[in-house]
Amino acid sequence: MIFNNTGHILNMTQLSKSIVNDLNLVTERFVIHLPFIFFIFGLIGFIGNLFTYLHAALRSNTCCIYSLCGSIIDIINLSLNLFARYLSQKYATHISWYSSRVTCKLNIFLLAFLPHLSINFLLMATIDRFACTCKLTSPIHRLNQLKTVPWMIIITIVSSCIASIYSAILYDLVDGSLCISTQPQLNSILYIILGGVMQPSLMLIFVLLTRRNVNHSKRRVGRVTATRGPHLQNQFILMIFSQVVVTAFLLLQWIIMYMYYAFTANYIRTVEQSSIISFVYKLTNYCYYLINVKSFYLSMLTSRLFRKTLINSLIEKLPRCMRPRFQILQATHSIVTLTNMRHP
Repeated sequence: MIFNNTGHILNMTQLSKSIVNDLNLVTERFVIHLPFIFFIFGLIGFIGNLFTYLHAALRSNTCCIYSLCGSIIDIINLSLNLFARYLSQKYATHISWYSSRVTCKLNIFLLAFLPHLSINFLLMATIDRFACTCKLTSPIHRLNQLKTVPWMIIITIVSSCIASIYSAILYDLVDGSLCISTQPQLNSILYIILGGVMQPSLMLIFVLLTRRNVNHSKRRVGRVTATRGPHLQNQFILMIFSQVVVTAFLLLQWIIMYMYYAFTANYIRTVEQSSIISFVYKLTNYCYYLINVKSFYLSMLTSRLFRKTLINSLIEKLPRCMRPRFQILQATHSIVTLTNMRHP
């Protein structure tokens, strides 16, 4: 009986070592390269958004302005908070954030501020789509005016600063090299509420309000003839809605893992359990940065106007002698698409 128990213990030990080794192998060969892959896709998406939103057809659209601001913050966040981590882990090349208290607090503040600001600009784009579906006599409809955009951008930046300032207050430099939270429980609660619950809740509320307005508008008599003019304003509703849903999902999977990790930090775990939790924590954290990657690709999938504008923008960057050929191809493709839509 003693020998059987000993053999069972040895088998469990070997199994635990095998799981730990497998997770380490997957991390070293695959997971560690995810930041670089996400950064490349994010950079391509940022360039695509830049070409599209700065085109003459869209540069005056308020929703596109917020989306462009969000795209700029996305690439900054990917560069400072994700790609820099990849360089540090892979090549031991890192910024000396922990050389002083000021740089320690600045690093933690940027780590909280940039993702929050990116999602806040998506929230502003969602509010903008809600405003464009309101009645013309509604005060909310004034948010679609270009003159209000600079003020809304300033308000968005200030609100994100206020919502992220707690991180700089609660973190400090310890022992000259460790930048850790002095009140980890309070820091976790504030991060979960301000970054993980409040923003997706507000976005989903405005999505539902926009959907309600759209349903009401379809029931009005003569609405079809009344909406031919501002048709451009409604082009990006599906695009923004898809981004909100994907953002909420990516944020949810990270916040759930963060909550579990933060509130069970003092639990006693085996080496195997610690390895599994560490692996899932790192993987969900990397997937969280897909929030800063997804906008261009979802826009391409969900908005025909976005695709058309991007193609026109790229054609305009070609030499003059090559433009007519691509314009003819684009016109032919548009005619074929319309024909297929009318005669399924």
